[in-house]
Amino acid sequence: MTSHMHFAFLVASALTAFCAFAAAWYWYLSSRPTPGITEPPNASIDDNPAIHILDAQVNTYRLQAALVEASRLNKFAAIWSGGAAFWGGVAAILSII
Repeated sequence: MTSHMHFAFLVASALTAFCAFAAAWYWYLSSRPTPGITEPPNASIDDNPAIHILDAQVNTYRLQAALVEASRLNKFAAIWSGGAAFWGGVAAILSII
């Protein structure tokens, strides 16, 4: 392996590690969003059904927002994983040339 190829291999390996770390970080972040579900109202559902319906709607919107955030972060993690796979493949090819 020539010195240029060796240097290219080292660069591709470093990019692989960087992309893999970024992917792991985004996957960690995607596990963090919490929906912030509220406690059920103290009122009886028979006495005040409207407050229970409103509470369920608010919790549904909070859950949806948390899932959207987790999805967005998971997408970035997948993109970084693709980069890691690409640069890992480049490094593998450079190692046998």
